Amino acid sequence: MTCLDTTPLPARRTAQIPLAPLAAALALLLVMGVPALLAPPATLNPGDWHGNAAPSLVTRR
Repeated sequence: MTCLDTTPLPARRTAQIPLAPLAAALALLLVMGVPALLAPPATLNPGDWHGNAAPSLVTRR
């Protein structure tokens, strides 16, 4: 048998902001986001692109 607890949790006295998740998010943004923004644009020659429909002779170069 399941018992549903409907009593409210006791109120916290101070609302603390967890700094570890915020620091991790900021570090990931800096490590991954900044290089992605500074990377040169991809150059793709449309004549060389065959997609998934390329025959095996073309892809064996």
